[in-house]
Amino acid sequence: MTLHTQLTLRYSLALGIVALLTLTSYWLMDNAMSTQVLGAKLLNVAGRQRMLCQRVDVLIMRAEAEVGAGRQAKLKELGEAFQELAQGHDLLLHGSVKFLGLAEESQAQRLLQADDGAEALYHDFVARATELRAALDRGGAAGRSRQDLSRSGDALLERLDRRMDALQKLGESTLRRLTGLILVLSGAALAALVLTGLLVFRPMVSKVVRDREQLVSLNRSLETQASTDKLTGAYNRRTWDVEIRREFSKARRQENSLCLVMADLDHFKRVNDEHGHQRGDRVLQEFTERLRQAVRASDTVYRLGGEEFAVLLPGTDIEQGRVAAEKLRVHVANTALDGVPITASFGVTETDGNESPDEFFRRADQAMYAAKAGGRNRVEIAAKDV
Repeated sequence: MTLHTQLTLRYSLALGIVALLTLTSYWLMDNAMSTQVLGAKLLNVAGRQRMLCQRVDVLIMRAEAEVGAGRQAKLKELGEAFQELAQGHDLLLHGSVKFLGLAEESQAQRLLQADDGAEALYHDFVARATELRAALDRGGAAGRSRQDLSRSGDALLERLDRRMDALQKLGESTLRRLTGLILVLSGAALAALVLTGLLVFRPMVSKVVRDREQLVSLNRSLETQASTDKLTGAYNRRTWDVEIRREFSKARRQENSLCLVMADLDHFKRVNDEHGHQRGDRVLQEFTERLRQAVRASDTVYRLGGEEFAVLLPGTDIEQGRVAAEKLRVHVANTALDGVPITASFGVTETDGNESPDEFFRRADQAMYAAKAGGRNRVEIAAKDV
């Protein structure tokens, strides 16, 4: 399984976990809101029942005081109050599942249908009120029966208030429990996000960083390959063409001298013919290394082609360049390169940047060929005015 596939699976799993936790939190929040709404509905119904009980009592008292059409109007209102009271009772005790959204076996539903005498008190209140209404309708008086009705209504309301208090406490307890679960799930969702970062995004970032580092390294390697000679590691002709113009501009700007040393191994073809090209390559490599060791860190060694080399020495005059070339000539002549006795010819010149790079190179190259023409294993200088 590739790393990309592993990261994709981890990411999908993490998203699934976060989605599940989010949906669960949403469901719990919805339940918490439903609990609040349910409590409000129940309290509203209970308040209406209290009001209706009191209204029944008041209407009976007013109907008793009226006669004729006035009494009949009050009795009609009393009948309407009976209907609303019956509807509220049915809603609280029997219709909660349908109208309030309570589950059949929910704790709130069981509490509403508990056998605590509320049902009997309700039927007693309705029966007494019905008898009083019938008596008043016949033109009689309520008398002590109205006081009994008031006591029955008070008992019913007290029992109803007790139920509402219990329901309110149940709602508060349920809300606290759901809130706690929401907090737990929120923490779990946050932990899942952190885990997602550790399992998915951190490896992805690490991979991106590694890929970037590899790309940078590859680019540097390509740049090195493009700018250096593969055999010797010295800078190649392409880099020389760029650097010579840069150094010229620098010398002209800083008003410094710039020295160029051209070097060419003497009779190098003979080395290849007698010892083979592999050994000839090792001779070139060792010669390049000696050039590097003989010059400063600010100086640059180039292989221009074959056995021909150039060394740029910024801030160096022609005499200093001649001394460096002579030192290297003696070292090469006295010490075999890879066990092969060989010499080198050198040409030295300088410039202040106020000429063309081609003229500068041509002068050093002519000095080097003059050294070869003069018997090889020599250093020749070519001043700018020559």
